This record gives sequence, C-alpha cells and structure tokens, in this order.
Amino acid sequence: MLKDQVFSSDSLLLESEQRYKAVIENASDIIQSVRPDGTFEFVNKAWLDTLGYEADEVESLNVWDIIHPTSVDECQVHFGAAMQGVSLTDIRAIFKHKNGNQIPVEGSAQARYLDGQIVATHTFFRDITERLRAEELQSRNEQLEREQQARYLEKMAALGKLSAGLSHELNNPAAAAQRSAKRFNESLEKRHRATRELIELQISSDAWDNLETIVSRCLARRQEMPEPSPMEANRLEDEVLDWLQQQGIEEAWNYSSAFVQAGFNVDCLEELAGDLPRSAVSAAIRWSGESLALDEHTNVIERSMHRISELVGAVKSYSFRDQATEQDVNIHDGLDNTLVILAYQLKTMKVQTDYDTTIPPVRTYGSGLNQVWTNILDNAVDATNGEGTIKIRTYREGPMAVVEITDNGDGIPQDVLSRIFEPFYTTKQQGEGTGLGLDIAWRIVTDEHRGRLDAESKPGETTFRIAIPICPEILAEEESESAEV
Repeated sequence: MLKDQVFSSDSLLLESEQRYKAVIENASDIIQSVRPDGTFEFVNKAWLDTLGYEADEVESLNVWDIIHPTSVDECQVHFGAAMQGVSLTDIRAIFKHKNGNQIPVEGSAQARYLDGQIVATHTFFRDITERLRAEELQSRNEQLEREQQARYLEKMAALGKLSAGLSHELNNPAAAAQRSAKRFNESLEKRHRATRELIELQISSDAWDNLETIVSRCLARRQEMPEPSPMEANRLEDEVLDWLQQQGIEEAWNYSSAFVQAGFNVDCLEELAGDLPRSAVSAAIRWSGESLALDEHTNVIERSMHRISELVGAVKSYSFRDQATEQDVNIHDGLDNTLVILAYQLKTMKVQTDYDTTIPPVRTYGSGLNQVWTNILDNAVDATNGEGTIKIRTYREGPMAVVEITDNGDGIPQDVLSRIFEPFYTTKQQGEGTGLGLDIAWRIVTDEHRGRLDAESKPGETTFRIAIPICPEILAEEESESAEV
C-alpha cells in the first residue's frame, strides 16, 4: 500500500513538471535560466524563435553573446543584483539577434535557489519592438500635429500683421474719400448760392462764358504745369490773399491756396473780374473757387477709389481665392501684389526692382509663393529695422525662374546661416518670432513647387535666392522649336 502511494506521488510530481515545462515551452515570453557563470541552464521555444538560434547552439552560448553591446553595462548590474537574490521588475534591455539585429525587451528577473544557494537566475522578457515602434509613431504624429499647429498659428500671426497693415492702407484712402465727399457737398452748396447771386445780378452771357472759360483753362493747365516750390507757393498765396481781401471777399483764406494750386495768380483774377460789375466780383470769385474745389474733391475721390480698388485687386490676386489651385502665372504679378499688400510695412524703406520681363510663366499652387515673398520681405524689414533698402531681381536660369531678394541689413552670421531654414530656429528675441517663417517658405518652395531656396550673407548684404520651375508645357514647346531649328 505504501509502495502504491509513493508511486502515485512520483507520478503526480512528474505530471506537474511536465505541465510546467509545457507552459514554459509554449509561453510567448522569452524565458531563460542563466547559471552564475553566464551559461544557459535552459531557454524556451520563444527564446529560440526570437533570437534566431537552434536548440543545439544554446550550450555553446554565454548570456553576454545575446546582449547588445549598448546594453551590456546595464545588464551586468541587473545580473549581479539577481545573483544576490534581488527580484527585479520592469527591466529594459536590448538583446542581439543571431544576425546582429537589435531586439528591445522588457521583463523581470529572480533568483532560483537549491538547498539555500542561488544556482541560477530566471528571467522573463517580452519583445517590445512593435510597442516601441507604435510609441515612436505616436510621438512622431504628436510632434507633427504640434508643428502643424505652430505653422498654422504662424500663418495666422502673419495674416494678422498683413490685415493690420492692409486695414491701415484701406483706411487712408477711404477716409480721404469720405472727407472729400463731405466737402464736395459743401462746395456744391456754396457754388449754388454763388450761382443764384450771379443770376440775380443779371450778368451778361459773355461774362458767364468768360468766367467758365477762365476756370476751364486753369483746370486744364493745372494737369500740365509743375507744382511751385513751397516758397514760391507761399509768395503767390500771399499775393492772391491780399487781392481777395482788397475785393472784400469773405473767407478769402479759403480760396487763396486753391487758386494758386490751380495756377491762378493776381493777373488771372484781374482778368476774371474784368468783364464783371464790381457787385458781382465776390460771387464770381466764390463761384470760381468752389468750382476748383469741386474738381479737386472729385480727383481725391477718384484717386482714393482707385487706391482701394488696387488694394482689393492685390488681395484678390495675392490669395487666388477665385482661381484654380494649380495655375500658370507671371511671377512678377505676385511680387507686385505682395509689395502692395506690404506697403504699410515698407513705407519707410526703399524698394528697388529689376525684373526680367521675358521670363515665361511658372506653375504655382494656390497662393503659396506669395507667402514666400511675404515671409522673406518681412525678414528683410526686421533685418534693416524698417529703414534700409530692399532689391528684388528676377532672371532666368535654364528651366528655372529665379527671384533674388536682397537687403542691406547687418547680415546673418555664418554659423547661423546653415540653420535659418530649420523649424523653430530663430535669432530674434523671445516673443518676436516663432522660427517658422523661413521654414514655411522653404517647404513651399521645395516640397510644393520642387524648387530651390538658399541664402548667402555678409555684413550689409543678405540675399535669398528662390528658383521655381517654369511651366513644363512652355519648356517642351521651347525644346520643340529648338529641335526644328
């Protein structure tokens, strides 16, 4: 009976050991037992599959044969601690595949005792290659999202700056037109009163004709004659003012400047008053003065509306809002439109242009190139503190249209020049720049338009050179014509 019990106990133990080995063998984790001398007591199938070894090769291996050189020092510390009986968790290491590839792993280690002595370490690792790849991908996506958000904010900041300048540029002619419109109505009412007075005085038709002829002649002459110097204008105004006051003209100072600007002098006024009864001179002067004022108000309104139309047209062309995404354009139109949009920022600077008008159209995508001109010109303004000179030159270089934008600022140090197109790199004070303006320009030129953007600098001269491919169809046509010749 006792013999049967012993046999049953041995069977149960054997069965338990077999189950344990089966679990170890079929586990997905990398399991290994390592002796104090570094040789392997046993490894499981996942270990062999992951590291690329055959079972008969394990006996000749040492644990340090499977540790990547970059992870040896750290693993020596872990191995020593485990051999001292310390249980370790969340260990990270880098194993080395038989072919030399790195295998990042994570796991735990604990000592195995026999008769109270540590005879080996048992370690359980899992391959975390895919997890690290996913983490890296997630981190990269998050970084891309942050960069895209930063670029969006940079564009919004640039748009805000453009909007502020454009609002100012639009406000000036709009305010001038509004003032002139108000004064136009006032002048029209005053001329109506003067007209009624002249009618009541029953001046002759010849006098009317002479009055209108003199005013028309002066208005025509005003378009041709040069403006007098300030000193000459003051002298003439004083003479005209004295004459008007002698004739008893009310508010004579309101007319003296207008008469002089229109080319009237005392002789002209004498001629105007010559055929009129003395009682009609005051009304005739007021009628003439308000006629001149009406013409000037009309000119101001016309010029203001033209300026507003020019700005709106520039904005429309700048954004290409109502045109297809891909189009073939004259590169100079975009440059000129950008200069109009940036007029407020450039008002204290000198801008010189040297365009090669024979350059064929280039293929653009949306309003991206205008963003390039804006960012580079904006940098030039900052580099010269808004008081320098900007030169814009265009020329053709084979299949490329080249735009050079040069400023006479202090220049970019050579150790900085190689980094100016890096995202978030800036030499400006904190809060003055995001370091994305030139990065955005570089991406638009190189990625979107397959062009080139580079810069060279020395004290007093910094040049950004942008090369954009000419339309492929035009190049093909030129090649065909050349072949025929």
